[in-house]
Amino acid sequence: MFRNSTLTIATISALALAGSAHAGFDDFESFTLNQSINGQGQWTVEDSFGNSAELFDEAIIDDGTGNKVWQFSNEIRSTSYSNQPFSSKPALVAGETGAQLYNDYGVDHTMPNNPPLPSAVAGSNFFYGAWDFKSATGAAQPDLSLTVSPGGTQSTLRMSYLNMVDSGAGFDLVFYDTIGSTFNGPTTVASGLSYTDWHKVEMFIEFVDGIGPGAAGSEAGNDIVKILVDGNLVHTGTTWESYYYNNADGGPAVLPRAVDSLLFRQAGTANVANAGAGFYIDNVETSNVPEPASLALLGLGGLALIKRKRA
Repeated sequence: MFRNSTLTIATISALALAGSAHAGFDDFESFTLNQSINGQGQWTVEDSFGNSAELFDEAIIDDGTGNKVWQFSNEIRSTSYSNQPFSSKPALVAGETGAQLYNDYGVDHTMPNNPPLPSAVAGSNFFYGAWDFKSATGAAQPDLSLTVSPGGTQSTLRMSYLNMVDSGAGFDLVFYDTIGSTFNGPTTVASGLSYTDWHKVEMFIEFVDGIGPGAAGSEAGNDIVKILVDGNLVHTGTTWESYYYNNADGGPAVLPRAVDSLLFRQAGTANVANAGAGFYIDNVETSNVPEPASLALLGLGGLALIKRKRA
């Protein structure tokens, strides 16, 4: 029994290390200070034509300790999607069998853009996204919020979102699921998080083929989303697959959507008082393999999750 357990742990560790070698991970230490994150590493803050939204209040800065971080506030906001910040990517596009990425105009940049054209097909059924965050000021900042979503780079399509909200008494984390064609939430998964401490958020998605039980228009979806905050499992929910199944919303109906990055979308209330402040964000990671320390918390099938459905 002990030998089997040891071998299992070794196997998990080896697989995780192999996956991490191909993961998107940014601690920003190699990024240029006092510059936008756009074009640094694999990050974009522009659509696939190079068109930027308003100049967001975001930059790579020194947090005062010699540590490079990404600063992002709500001084400026935009209702766009494809020219908001998108992170580095994991080794493989993630989604159900046959799931596809959709960007503005597809890989050939032709019109029309409704529906968008597919640019890649999923090669893994697992997506892991993580980031550290804290307040840039250590105190309350009016109207401050930021949503983070697993999505497709430079796409208008995302598969859920977690909203980081300054409540005036700390940070609250709010998640939205979908049921059928409507949003299910908000669900507060953490509240009163300290302004002065770093917090780690992890989102795990297991994309499960099919849409779930029930008649058309009422499916809850069968993808599995698990959210950890500072190492604690705080929520189990679903993606937005049932929403897209019932609403074309910029892409063909029914076809499952794929993801390849994290979308950091600043579309909430703008407040110029937060200029140069807002959030500090660090250690942003995307991967197709979970971290070994987190596997026991997932309950998503252990080693069965660590797989590639297609070569």
